Amino acid sequence: MNESIKLPAIKGVIGDWVYYQTTLPFSEIINRIDNNHGIREYKTLDDYLQRELSKRSKKISSYLLREQSRFFNTAIIGLFGSRPKWYTFGYSEAIIKDYKLTHRMAETIGILELSGKEILFSIDGQHRIEGIKQAFKKDKIRFELDELPIIIIGHNDTIEGKKRTRRLFSEINTKAIRVSGLDDLITNEDNPVFINARKLYAEFTLFNNEEFILLSHKANIDPNDKALTTILNLKEVNKILYQPYYKHEEFRPEDRLISDLYKISTSFWKEAINSIDLYKNVIIKKNKKVNDFRYKTEKKAGGSLLFRPIGIKLLAEAYTEIKFNKGDLNSFWRKINSNNFDLNGNIWNNIAWDDIRKNMIPKREKLLQQYLYYLLGLDYDSSYLEIEYNKAFDISQNEKKNRKKLPKIFQ
Repeated sequence: MNESIKLPAIKGVIGDWVYYQTTLPFSEIINRIDNNHGIREYKTLDDYLQRELSKRSKKISSYLLREQSRFFNTAIIGLFGSRPKWYTFGYSEAIIKDYKLTHRMAETIGILELSGKEILFSIDGQHRIEGIKQAFKKDKIRFELDELPIIIIGHNDTIEGKKRTRRLFSEINTKAIRVSGLDDLITNEDNPVFINARKLYAEFTLFNNEEFILLSHKANIDPNDKALTTILNLKEVNKILYQPYYKHEEFRPEDRLISDLYKISTSFWKEAINSIDLYKNVIIKKNKKVNDFRYKTEKKAGGSLLFRPIGIKLLAEAYTEIKFNKGDLNSFWRKINSNNFDLNGNIWNNIAWDDIRKNMIPKREKLLQQYLYYLLGLDYDSSYLEIEYNKAFDISQNEKKNRKKLPKIFQ
């Protein structure tokens, strides 16, 4: 049994939950919080969650042992088995000059005493707590001053009590409002995909002080916009470019790795802009505008695929495939530069572009990727492409006489 401990705390109420907000030293987390206590109905589900807990907590432990500037958000802890004691302070009116402390405020701030007999368990924050336990066992001195912010709530360890606590767990994890994609990109300091997208937007000279990158909440771009693409699409391109070299593990990698990945991004964009005449004319020579290749008229209904977010992603995928397999990048850029990417032309109409509705055809990323790989002479899934290519023209697999042949590969 643990000894009694007194914690400074704030007492609050939300709905029918009474909670206490406080901090718990890492040294106290080791023995006081029981991650093995389950609120699921079935033991097999708890066993599964415990296995997943073990996998993710190792990453958190590594983060704590590695990072000097470490921080966690608040964990929610259930309590049962013993009722904690709550002590309020006796305030003097002279403490805060010309201010009368209300009864509610006086009851809100106090000391929470845990006797050591109660059982504490994680409702939200299991991985953080297990990671703390693992890290603390390896280096107690490093964490002797560290404290985890926690919220303690009462739990009844009955069938109905477990249902109530499970409902709370579900609401915390499914009903919280997520940070928007753009907000996440702007604030994220852990993932190189996000960090380097910001850096490209602000520092990459060929983008000319953000002239060609739109700061938008969506990855898609208006056909009449003057920007080449959006900052969210820069993020998506980074994700593609980094895939063979980096797997995101929730915590910020070393600065050297972030810098190396940034060089991969800048290499791609430098090569693309200098090798593709359409990009060079717009971005470097400035004798053309983005709108010359992305507008809806009868003459050029869809413009160039290379000026659409999906087209830029396809370009990055093919580039990454060739570079990772040490293929001929000079030949790749020559083929891209010398071939027609007009959406309403014979190669891309009905595949990427709907000439009747005058818009891009959605949900065809895999088809477009395999199609471009075929056109470039890269490895592709021939049976998949043949079937899906004909489906795009409303030709079924059974209509052998009417089946369309794929166009010639790029030369």
